[in-house]
Amino acid sequence: MVDGPAYEIIGEISRFDERDTVFSREALVPGSAEEIDYHRWNPDLAEVDARLSRFIISKMEGGEDVDQLARAVYESHFIPPAALALPDMVDGEPGPPGIEWGREDAAARIKEFGRRLGADDVRIGPLRPEWVYSHKGSRPFFREEYINPPYFRGIPEDYSGRLYGEKIELDHPSAISLAFRQDKAMTATGSSRAVDFEVGRIYALSALVSVQLARFIRALGWKARAHHLRNYLVLCVPVAVDAGIGELARCGYVVSRRLGANFRLVTVTTDMPLAYDAPVDLGMRDFCSKCEKCAASCPSGAIPRGDMTEVRGVRKWKLDPEACLLYWGRTGYTCTICQTVCPWTKPDNIFHRSVATTAVKVPWIRRALVLGDDLVYGARFRPARLPGWLSAAAGRTRGSSDR
Repeated sequence: MVDGPAYEIIGEISRFDERDTVFSREALVPGSAEEIDYHRWNPDLAEVDARLSRFIISKMEGGEDVDQLARAVYESHFIPPAALALPDMVDGEPGPPGIEWGREDAAARIKEFGRRLGADDVRIGPLRPEWVYSHKGSRPFFREEYINPPYFRGIPEDYSGRLYGEKIELDHPSAISLAFRQDKAMTATGSSRAVDFEVGRIYALSALVSVQLARFIRALGWKARAHHLRNYLVLCVPVAVDAGIGELARCGYVVSRRLGANFRLVTVTTDMPLAYDAPVDLGMRDFCSKCEKCAASCPSGAIPRGDMTEVRGVRKWKLDPEACLLYWGRTGYTCTICQTVCPWTKPDNIFHRSVATTAVKVPWIRRALVLGDDLVYGARFRPARLPGWLSAAAGRTRGSSDR
């Protein structure tokens, strides 16, 4: 653990506009007022954004060239969490003041509640204003209020980020970061239906847990807002670093000593008085400088080799998100190769916990540990076998003929 943040601030940290994320840009409807306005200010992105938009569209539209099984997997996991993105699901008015715990006691109870719901790790830290998006950019947007209790009671009075382009205001001082482990047997298949299944499964679970935890806190009388796949107001990665989940790695993900890089994050922000966890220093900047395995294995070239650069006031490795998402579009599936090949992504057993401890405490041996990982697990990524129940083996479809 360290006293300060486990990253280097070298300038003024500017807030990130959610409209600039690749997922917001690929969702722009061609010819809409939002799309025309965005590309008027960002003309250099118009061509690549048109290509990005085909990724999600290909999942949702039929046709002979569409993998129907993959589309079914996608719809089963990525569509239902949208119901958990409604304003009064992620946010709402707190209940009347009631139970009051000390900060340490409250933090212990909240973390246990999150773990019991399904999170593999729960940590708490301060919410830096810099990690709150400056403007709303991703669906869903709510132009009109409609009431359908108990499923939807309306838009909370102080709900922020209702419309595209709306400035985001969030005054919660604390952030609860929740990490959910992915099954490596599934993510090790590279870019496949199995990866879509596992990533979608974890996103759906984490969305539900974040909404449940936020509602629990509000019922205790405090403000709380869930931030998950379908409705974010914060950058979950730096929030998790500040809370001590792990440290930012070359691949752009947080690396945890116990979970490696193979997990997903959600956040619950709140004004509930909570004790904070300290950030950790795993030596990732030094380790990643000696490793580069994720960059060498990335089929899109989205992960840089070499040194860090300044990104909005923070020293880090600058990814190429367009290249990453375009690769997903070419394969038709989500990709988790960088998460899988990371030497920290290993089974949670005594041997690997000991190796991780050595990597943290003995800097001079890190290069040797990388070479050892190459010898034991392979220097190059080799996709694992796709589970049989997700194979594309031909079978009879409804209405098929016996002829």
